[in-house]
Amino acid sequence: MAMLSAAQRRQAKELFAEHLPAPVQVLFFYADAYAPSTAAARALFDELVPLSDGKIRVKAMTGPEGRAEAARYRVEQAPALVLLDEGGRDARIRFYGAPLGYELMVLLEDLIDVSRGATRLSAPARALIRAIDADVVIRVFSSPT
Repeated sequence: MAMLSAAQRRQAKELFAEHLPAPVQVLFFYADAYAPSTAAARALFDELVPLSDGKIRVKAMTGPEGRAEAARYRVEQAPALVLLDEGGRDARIRFYGAPLGYELMVLLEDLIDVSRGATRLSAPARALIRAIDADVVIRVFSSPT
């Protein structure tokens, strides 16, 4: 079953062609290959990767190696997606579960931001964020739509 409609595939391909200048690596951590959210996330990237002309690369990780890497990236649950820039630097963006429904556009925007090495936040917003002098974890919870 296709995760993306024809219109979504076309939109993603156009977005990637126009706004994805550099490669992005996605670390895909999972514990149970047969869990519904694991299968959905894998199927989603099976569709997205070919639309990126090789700029999105997914590395699936499980087992002892996956657990060690998950600890390194402070991944708290699985399945999880960790976005890395072209140089392998952690963009500190995590998705838990399968980013479908409204979360799909957030994922596409985050892939573009990581590829570009910049967000579209205004200068005043960036200044406010830089002024924060403590670790902050922002979590957005959603349910499948």
